[in-house]
Amino acid sequence: MTRRLPVRSLIAASAVALLAVTGCAGPRSAGTDGMVELTLGHGAAPGNPRTLGAEEFKQIVESESGGKMKIQILGQETVGSDPEMLTSVQNGALDLSINSQGPFASYVPEIQLVGLPFLFESSEHAYSVIDSGILDGFTDDAESKGLVVLNYWDNGMREITNSKHPINVPADLAGLKIRTPDDPMTLAIFNALGSNPTPMAFGELYLSLRQGAVDGQENPVVNIKSAKLDEVQQHLAVTGHQYQVNPFVASKIKWETLTDEQRDILRRAADEALVDQRQMMLDQSAEIYQEFEKTLDVTHPDKAPFREMTQSVYDDSQTEFPDFYSDLTQAADQGRTEFAEDNSHE
Repeated sequence: MTRRLPVRSLIAASAVALLAVTGCAGPRSAGTDGMVELTLGHGAAPGNPRTLGAEEFKQIVESESGGKMKIQILGQETVGSDPEMLTSVQNGALDLSINSQGPFASYVPEIQLVGLPFLFESSEHAYSVIDSGILDGFTDDAESKGLVVLNYWDNGMREITNSKHPINVPADLAGLKIRTPDDPMTLAIFNALGSNPTPMAFGELYLSLRQGAVDGQENPVVNIKSAKLDEVQQHLAVTGHQYQVNPFVASKIKWETLTDEQRDILRRAADEALVDQRQMMLDQSAEIYQEFEKTLDVTHPDKAPFREMTQSVYDDSQTEFPDFYSDLTQAADQGRTEFAEDNSHE
């Protein structure tokens, strides 16, 4: 497992510094031959749909630009955790990042509501809402913070694993130390469920689980599998408690040095790669659910009591962001009946 980095922050800082020195990242003007080199950072493991989608994005950009645009991909938190990468994108030390919803909420707080507990019946249900343009209003807010949003990739429905015991009812989570991303919505959910949520960089998770520093974690099954977390976890609860997106962002500093044609190529490539990335998420997820039924102790809890215990999260979100809360929950409710039956893995 190559991502177990006890000195990850030091390595990440060194990598960003090296990129800046070598000219592989940061604000650069195109050379006299019109060549543009861009560096893309993400935190996913090899084989993960985010990793495969990034590679497809690279191929499309380089093909459509006739080789005049080059993409260097640095995955597995090579240049820092998701929050660190967003800071690097903001200050121009990193050109692009396929990031995570939680850290992005530090710049656009309303985005966290996409992760309201049990808001979506399935990933397809989430797609139908996101593709309606409901997140378009955040574009200007993000750009004012130095982040140009290309689109939102799929981070899937999230499930819970742990090494202690099966989870069938909310009480089974009581006291469990559950790793979460540094995301206010996820923290609120697991506090409401009575666990002990512990924010931690994804790159530190495998080792922390193996050493018992945390009891469990929550992630889409594709992330669990590609990061080999199933090697150090015994119990999987198929809760589908949350859906999240992966915001794909560019540095505004870099964006302003690009031509309209170059910007169009990046946007089209991000959109084209998103289609396949979503399908890979769906296909891989279906296969992994079947595999985990054979290799892990899998439970399928009744979601009703979990929903009831997390109602306070809805109440707080409505108070804090009343307009977007209303728009989002109404859009989700409109498609709920259509997608409620699409729970084949449950």
